[in-house]
Amino acid sequence: MFHIKSLELVHWDYWQRIKNIPLDAKIITIAGQNGSGKTTLLDALRTLFGLDCSMGRSYKHYARHSGEQTAWLRAVVDNRPSGRQLSNRPFRASGFFSEDEVTLFCQIQKNGGDWRRQYLMRGGVVEIEAVQEASDWLGLDAYRKRLANAGLSQAMAKVLALEQGETDKLCEYAPRQLLDLVFQVFGDKEVLDAYDEAKRHQRDTETELQRFEADLAASQTNLERLRLRVANYHQWEGLNKERRDLQEEILPTLQYHETREKATTVSQALRDAKRSVVTQDAQLSEKRVLVAERAKALSAAHDHETALEQEKTTLERRLGEINTRLKPLENLLEQKMRLQKLASDAGADIADVAAQAEQKEAEYMGLRQARADLASRLAADRAAIAALEGKAALPEPDNVRSMRRALNDAGIAHEMLTDIIEVTDPRWQGAVEGVLRGSTFVVLLKNAKDAAAAYRLGEKERYGHFIVPERVVAPVAKDQSLLSVLRFSAPAPAWLIDQLARITRVDSVDEGTKLPGSPEWITPDAYHRERRGGRSLFVEPSRYRFGQAGRAQRLAALQQALPKLEAEEDTLTLKINKLAGEISALKARLAGVDAAKELIARQTEFEEAERGATPLKATRTEVGTRLGELYPLLKTATEARVLADREWNGTKNALAEGEAHLRQANKRNEEERSAHARTLAGIRQTWRHLPFNWRRPARRHALVEEHQNAHQVELRLKHLTSDLEREDWETDVTVVDQHARLSALLQGRQAETEERRYQNNRAIEATTNARGAYIERLRYTIKTYSRNIKELGELAGIEVHTDPVRLENDDVQLSQAGLHVRFKFDGKGPIGMNDGEASGGQQVMKSLILLIGLLKSDEGSGGFVFIDEPFAHLDIRNIQLVGEFLKNTDAQYLMTTPLTHNTDVYDPSELTLITSKKKKETHWAQPIFVLQRRPAPSAKAA
Repeated sequence: MFHIKSLELVHWDYWQRIKNIPLDAKIITIAGQNGSGKTTLLDALRTLFGLDCSMGRSYKHYARHSGEQTAWLRAVVDNRPSGRQLSNRPFRASGFFSEDEVTLFCQIQKNGGDWRRQYLMRGGVVEIEAVQEASDWLGLDAYRKRLANAGLSQAMAKVLALEQGETDKLCEYAPRQLLDLVFQVFGDKEVLDAYDEAKRHQRDTETELQRFEADLAASQTNLERLRLRVANYHQWEGLNKERRDLQEEILPTLQYHETREKATTVSQALRDAKRSVVTQDAQLSEKRVLVAERAKALSAAHDHETALEQEKTTLERRLGEINTRLKPLENLLEQKMRLQKLASDAGADIADVAAQAEQKEAEYMGLRQARADLASRLAADRAAIAALEGKAALPEPDNVRSMRRALNDAGIAHEMLTDIIEVTDPRWQGAVEGVLRGSTFVVLLKNAKDAAAAYRLGEKERYGHFIVPERVVAPVAKDQSLLSVLRFSAPAPAWLIDQLARITRVDSVDEGTKLPGSPEWITPDAYHRERRGGRSLFVEPSRYRFGQAGRAQRLAALQQALPKLEAEEDTLTLKINKLAGEISALKARLAGVDAAKELIARQTEFEEAERGATPLKATRTEVGTRLGELYPLLKTATEARVLADREWNGTKNALAEGEAHLRQANKRNEEERSAHARTLAGIRQTWRHLPFNWRRPARRHALVEEHQNAHQVELRLKHLTSDLEREDWETDVTVVDQHARLSALLQGRQAETEERRYQNNRAIEATTNARGAYIERLRYTIKTYSRNIKELGELAGIEVHTDPVRLENDDVQLSQAGLHVRFKFDGKGPIGMNDGEASGGQQVMKSLILLIGLLKSDEGSGGFVFIDEPFAHLDIRNIQLVGEFLKNTDAQYLMTTPLTHNTDVYDPSELTLITSKKKKETHWAQPIFVLQRRPAPSAKAA
């Protein structure tokens, strides 16, 4: 980095013009009273180097004080190469390759109501008057870039712009702040910020891409909506065109074609009719001859059929007489065969067979009775299941149904006890059913005044259950009584409520027997103990009747038992069928004994019947054979006679019709010819307006092939008119252009979005990889800075140690990384940067080490530093230590100090600039006085 050699101020604050303020020294002290312009002089250098002024001021603040329109700042800086290479000159990037010095200019002008500044660089030492007409002035950004190439980076500019009192407080920075400052000075912070900015840009791009994709999806939805509208418009336009073509061209053409074709057909028909009349007249003579021939054939067929029918009638009468005589004889022979079969099946021991038959008959009747009982039970269970599944009333005994019917007929409102009780605890359903089994069919009257009438009906019907008119509202019990598990939907008999309230619920018999006194109790299995003793009131679940829970349990029990009962019924049926067969066989054996006796007794009768039946059967066979031959012959003769009659009648009728038709045909042909002539004249007059091209045969036949006929076209026109009258058609022609434009736009946006996503993904990958590779550069920077401050500490006799910094390619770790520095003074233990254990002088030494370490580089220290009052609040010894430390470093220092300090603050200075306060009676401030230390005598001179 370059050094400052001299400075010139023109109209800066209250200085009119101060030329060639010498600054070509290593340590420069700016001394003066408070308010004498020390910070003003440093702000002039800051403004000249494109930096921000201190304490919130700006260059405009200083330019306004002079009252002039233009202010100048000029400085001569060093441009000598570092080392032996001439290419290492600081301002080589600005084109100054040979000059050892470069002059920097800053011109501040009032432009309208505001101030603006511009900058200029010239090689060598150039005065302000020589650049008055210059045209290559630089803006602030371009000027800063040139200074950055000369070594004054943006991070170094921030160090130079530190406020008064901040340069000795670097040790108060947090580790993270210090590391950021190191990265800024060494140029790494800018790279990291560039990476962060790139990642932010990539995230913003991703967000923007997502928004673009969402907008693209919405636009695609709009495009699809437009496509549907365009399709709707094209369909509407096509239907309109089709209707127009059908109405204006196709329908008239087809109507003309059909009229023409009809006229042609009529003409051809008239010609054919004329020829037909001539042909029919020739055919009538042939039909008259044919009628006579077919009359003779009919007569012959009728005679043959009559002869066959007479023979058939004679044979059928004779066959009936034979069957009448043969029928009783055949019955006797059938009895003989049955008796012979029974006699052959009879056994020897008839007594045993009779005993077996009697035993099996008794067993058969018992099984049938059991099956009948089981069938009755199955029918009752199925009826109960149907009622339960359909939520209908359960079947009731006949006497209950009869009583309820009588009550309903008498108009007496009533309900059964089962209708008003619900069991709230299913565990005690069995106990409730057992206790209330005897009261299942108790009748509860809704009106007590109906008691007398109800009693009379009970007497008449001999109803064996209670009829209760007096009812009370059941209390809600929350004890261990059986009443506590019941809920009544209507008033109930008081005696029933008392009975239920007396019964205590117990889990077991043992628990019930342990109750004190002699209470009444019941278990869940319906074992009941009362004053008379204990007994089981168990009721099968299939017989439950109280409450919905009882109905559900009854339904489940019936459904579970039903298959078993059906299996039992099937078993009984098999047994009954088997016994029936065995009984029939035994009865047949018993019948065989009587059959043998009857066969012997009627032997003569059976033989006589057999002798009389033999000749009759032979005669019947002969007659039946002839009848069998006659039936097909008679059928054939009848068919021939019918055919001959049909042919004769047909020919005769055809002759009569032909003669009549011939007369009518002649008359109709003449009439049609006259009408057709008039029609042809009308066609020529009606269709003469039709274009010739439409009337061409090829065109007309093509339309017929496509549309069939005019009626189909009219139907199509009605359908099109109905369709086009709908309100959902798109009739705006601009939707076609809208769709085309939006489609083209979306294609471009789609391609652009895909390309930007691809480029963004590649940029993300490249940024991540590049920052990962740059981590090594950060580690090198930390290593370099650690070495710098360690070397500076050695110059000051201070041990400086830095903790390792963990750097990874991760946003969180990079944002949390910090540089921890520890110092050892005078051989004591290590202390941190700002842990409160260091003295004021040690704090200043730590800050200076941290500050000057930022200026060192591999090529040397170089550069310059602005330090406002570094010796404030220090004692003489610490002032001397700081001074010695500054002497041992290679940077150029510009320090400020008030005149009230100890004179030891001037000891390290080679050059002292003294500022003075402006006097009230003068417009301009006094010049800056310069004190330069006399060079120390060399050893040779001594």
